[in-house]
Amino acid sequence: MQPIPPITAVELRIVALPLITPFVASHGSVHTRTAVIVHVMGDGVDGWGECAALPEPTYTAEYVDGAHAMLRDALAPELLEAGPMGAEEVRSLFASHGEHPMAVAAVELALLDARCAADGRSLARRLTPAAAEPATRVPAGVAIGLMDSPAATAATAAARVAEGYRRIKMKIEPGRDIGVVREVRAAIGSDIELMVDANGAYSADDHALLAQLDEFDLSCIEQPLSADTPDDLERHAALAGRIATPICLDESLTSVERTERALEIGACSVVCVKGPRYGSWLDAARVLDRCLTLGIDAWVGGMLDTGIGRRANIALAAHPGATRIGDISATARFFTDDICPPITLHDGMIDVPTGAGWASEIDRAALDRLTVGATTITR
Repeated sequence: MQPIPPITAVELRIVALPLITPFVASHGSVHTRTAVIVHVMGDGVDGWGECAALPEPTYTAEYVDGAHAMLRDALAPELLEAGPMGAEEVRSLFASHGEHPMAVAAVELALLDARCAADGRSLARRLTPAAAEPATRVPAGVAIGLMDSPAATAATAAARVAEGYRRIKMKIEPGRDIGVVREVRAAIGSDIELMVDANGAYSADDHALLAQLDEFDLSCIEQPLSADTPDDLERHAALAGRIATPICLDESLTSVERTERALEIGACSVVCVKGPRYGSWLDAARVLDRCLTLGIDAWVGGMLDTGIGRRANIALAAHPGATRIGDISATARFFTDDICPPITLHDGMIDVPTGAGWASEIDRAALDRLTVGATTITR
C-alpha cells in the first residue's frame, strides 16, 4: 500500500454514548460507552479511527482516559513527526508502545481509512485477500450481558431471535451459568446458534462444572479461563481435553504468533478475531487468512463500538476466513444516538459498507453533540 501524504494534524475526541440498557459481564459493567475517536488530517488526507478501549480497565489494562493520554502525548506527536507513511508501518513506528494495542490500532484504522478514501476502495476490499471477494452481507449476531435472572436472560434472547439475530452470545460467570444457559436454550430452540462467554471467570478446577455445558450444543465457550497467567494457553489446552464444547479464545490472543501457538497446542479450536486486541486491523486480517488456510473457524468480535468501530468490524467480518457469525449487530441494539448513521438489520443480515472512506458517514452534528472532550495536535 502506498503511503499517504504527511499527517499535519490529529484530532482526538472523547465521545459519550448512553447505552439503552447497561451491559454487564463478569469483568464489569458499562452504562455509558465513552470512546476515543481519532481523526487524521493533511493535504488531501482525511481518515477516521476509533479506539476500542472500554471506559474502565476491566477487559484489558487499557481504558478510555489512559488511551486518550497515550494518543495525545505519544502516538499523535510521533505520527506527525514520521512524514509520509502507510498503515503497514504503524506497528513498527509504535513498537515501543506495545502495551497500548487498542490506541495503536485506532491510529492504524485512521490511516487505513485515509488510504481507502484516496484509492477509491472499501475497507472490506482492503482487508480481504486479493484472490477473494469480500462478502456483501454478513449474518448478524448479538451479545447479551449478565442479567438479574435466568428468565430475564431467556426472554431477552428470545426477543433478539425474533428481531432476526442468527446467533446469541450470552455472558456467564460462576453462579450464573448452567441454569441460565438451560433456560435460554429452551427459549430459542435448537436451531439458533448459541455460545457463552466467560471472560476468564473460571478456574481450571471448574472443569467438571464447565463440562455440564456440553448438553446444550453450544457452538463454543469463549475464554473460560483467565488470560492473566503465563501458562494460560497450556491451561486452556488441558481444559479442552476435559470438555466436549469447543473452546474459543479472546483475551488470550494478543498477536498473530500467540494465536498460531494456541492453535498448535490445542488451546482453542475457534478464534475470536479483534483488530483492536491485536493492535492491528491488518494483523487481524492475517489471522483470518491463516484460519482460512488451516480450516479453523473464526469470527469477529465487537467492543460496544460506535459507528466507526462497528463499520470496521463489519468490513473485517466480510473476510472469507470469518466462517462463524460474529458480534455483528445493529446500532439500535445498544444505542439510540451514534456519531454515524445507524447500522440496520435486514432478514438477519447486515450490509457490508462499500464506500471508500468514512468521512461522508460521520454525522458531524451528532459527533459534536456527543463529544465530551476534544483536542487537536499539530506539527
